[in-house]
Amino acid sequence: MVLLGLGGFTFYGNLLMTRTTVAQSEALGLDAHFSEARNAISVAELHTRQYQLEPLPSVRVRYVSASSTAREALQRAALSHSPEAREDARRLLGEHEVYSAAAEKLLDLVANADPDATRLDRAEVAPAFYTLQHDIDTVAHRYHDMAQRRVAELRQAQVRMLYAIAVGFVVGLLLVAVIWRLVLSFQRRLALQADSNEHLASHDSLTGLPNRMKFHRKLAETLRTAGSGSSPTAAVMMIDLNGFKAVNDSLGHQAGDDLLAEAGRRIQGALREYDMVARLGGDEFAVLLPRMPDLEVARQVAERIAAALREDFLLSAGPVAISGSIGIAMETEPVDGDDLLRCADAAMYRAKTTGSGVAVYDAETDTGTHDRDLLFDDLRTVIESGDPQGNLILHYQPQIRISDGAADGAEALLRWWHPQRGLLSPAAFLPLAEGTELETPLTRMVLDKATEQAQRWLEQGRALVVAVNVSARCLFDEGFATSVEAALKRNQLPAELLCLEFTDGAIMTRSQHAVEVLRSLHDLGVQVSVDDFGAGFSSMAHLRHLPATGLKIDRFFVRDLATQDDAALLRNPTELAHSLRLSVVAEGVEDVSVLAVLRDLGCDHAQGFGLARPVPAEELLAACEEAEQRARVGLTTILTNQEPPEGAAVSQATTEQPAVAG
Repeated sequence: MVLLGLGGFTFYGNLLMTRTTVAQSEALGLDAHFSEARNAISVAELHTRQYQLEPLPSVRVRYVSASSTAREALQRAALSHSPEAREDARRLLGEHEVYSAAAEKLLDLVANADPDATRLDRAEVAPAFYTLQHDIDTVAHRYHDMAQRRVAELRQAQVRMLYAIAVGFVVGLLLVAVIWRLVLSFQRRLALQADSNEHLASHDSLTGLPNRMKFHRKLAETLRTAGSGSSPTAAVMMIDLNGFKAVNDSLGHQAGDDLLAEAGRRIQGALREYDMVARLGGDEFAVLLPRMPDLEVARQVAERIAAALREDFLLSAGPVAISGSIGIAMETEPVDGDDLLRCADAAMYRAKTTGSGVAVYDAETDTGTHDRDLLFDDLRTVIESGDPQGNLILHYQPQIRISDGAADGAEALLRWWHPQRGLLSPAAFLPLAEGTELETPLTRMVLDKATEQAQRWLEQGRALVVAVNVSARCLFDEGFATSVEAALKRNQLPAELLCLEFTDGAIMTRSQHAVEVLRSLHDLGVQVSVDDFGAGFSSMAHLRHLPATGLKIDRFFVRDLATQDDAALLRNPTELAHSLRLSVVAEGVEDVSVLAVLRDLGCDHAQGFGLARPVPAEELLAACEEAEQRARVGLTTILTNQEPPEGAAVSQATTEQPAVAG
């Protein structure tokens, strides 16, 4: 009876533990599937936002990869034996398909620079994402809690089993000894299986490294410990492999897998024993540095990783060379893990776009990225729509002829009336357009507005030469000269009343291309001026080969005309410019007393706050009269009170005036 009773109890106990282990294994699997899907959906949304900022093919590839990962994880969950899990997975698959369809449509609109992208984002993509994110967070947390309960049940079953064995030992030592051996062996197998299940759920199957789920848990634990003051500050790195896609496409997926595995080993080898590296997905890795005394130590670790990744990879398919882009974010104040990872990802993206290899998160550079992106989107909308509301406004600053003090020209200066931010100066938005696809169409829009306004002044009997600053990118636009000619014809403005100003640095860049565009403009009869002369790279020898009609001396040479040496610095380029039949404009005149000095040095025109500030178009004629009065008073006062010696010394009042950026 004892043997039969013990045998029956042992059988029942083993059956119970088997069922509990199976339930635990399935719960852990569901936890892993839903957590993986949740993380992949977050990554897909991140790349969707990144694609709106930089519509690069690589960003879209990462979005597609993350979306596919989420879909595959939900499909695996839909194969569960649990009816409730299958229902949850199918519902989430449907929501994911709705979100994916809207996101794909948004990416297509962004790729085509369609202004409807913003509307679609707000109306469809964002609501679909938040619905999906809320539901999958709820489901993932529920199955995570279920998995923890299954683990607790397994432990309780083990405790009950051990208790039964102890009782059986008292009943029959010999019989229990045999049963003990059998049960312990079975328990070891169950424990190994449970450990294996947990390892599979928290590690990447390809590299063997911790996965995103385990990294997030370890990061949260580390931040809690660091926040308690018991350990130094933590740092996080995001690493992206440059050149991985080329290896994967050219040598095959097996070579790509081998490369990822070896890259993981190299990153691990460059770390300290208590640091953690995890593969987040694709070719992205994350590193957790839990005991980081200062930023310099983190940078040294990043440089070691970068150096290790630059070494050739000897794969079975052949040697390959890649590199890594690494972003570093350090916990300077209490933050959660997601915020720290986002900061590291922003720094990594900057390292990738600038080619620096390693970049440290900078709040001034990276935190304002979202605000700058919104402003860039608004500017893109205004330009692509043709500015129907007239929010892009030109102000004009008079230019006076030094010989007689008459105002015969004005420089067009762009302003932007933003519906929410008010009137923006050029410094607030022009850097956003520089170097982008907006630069040339914005220049053409300014050109059209300026020529139209110059024609209005001409109809009022005032022939003013309007100067327009032209971006460097226009020098490489084959259709730019044609667009200038079209603007002149459309607004019926004589070509000699338009002056296009190019910076000397822009003209020196790939000068042969610049000369061809400048020659086309010169043939139209348009005046061409070299702006900011002396601040960049131009030389008089180079100007000999340019079809230019004038140059504008940089304000740096004008503001300090207090010594014989300063005057000589300005006299030499002025005389050489006249020898090339170029007119000379001095900008940055802050005191009218400088006009006599400029006249004696041979300058033809002057411009600056001392004469008149930039004003709206309807106020320019009045500003011209004011500038003429100030110029003539200044010239007359100097002539009456003081004859400047040769070399152009200036009054004490001039030297004490502060230079004003204008």
